[in-house]
Amino acid sequence: MPPRKKRATPTRTTRRVYADDATWDSADDIAAADAITVGHLLTVLLSRYASGVIDVPIPKKDVRAAGRSGHLTPIGDVAWTRADVRRDREGIQSMSVLCELLLRETVAGRTFAGLDAGPREHRTRSAPSPVETHEATGGALASVA
Repeated sequence: MPPRKKRATPTRTTRRVYADDATWDSADDIAAADAITVGHLLTVLLSRYASGVIDVPIPKKDVRAAGRSGHLTPIGDVAWTRADVRRDREGIQSMSVLCELLLRETVAGRTFAGLDAGPREHRTRSAPSPVETHEATGGALASVA
């Protein structure tokens, strides 16, 4: 039997993403419900955004708000680079703004994310989402818009 080819491991770089703290904390809860990190969640969201599977509302003004902090998290380099190309083409201010917009869409329940991501209407999983579970139990996600 020929030796098995070893697949290259995708590289991740720890990046500082500036985002609204409440949005970040809620996204962390969503990620934890699928036993993943926010970094993995963002890698999946950025990858699907870059490939056109999911969209974000393009802000007409600066969306940075008070209560934003820098959060260090490892994010896949390929997803980051590909999403940066689309972000620039669409005129979104920065990668931090894009990441925050993607997390807001997820927290608001307009996209689902976990080990995969996509628009809510294409969801095939039958179990309630972490967002639905948090809203039903009065969790923090119910108050984040």
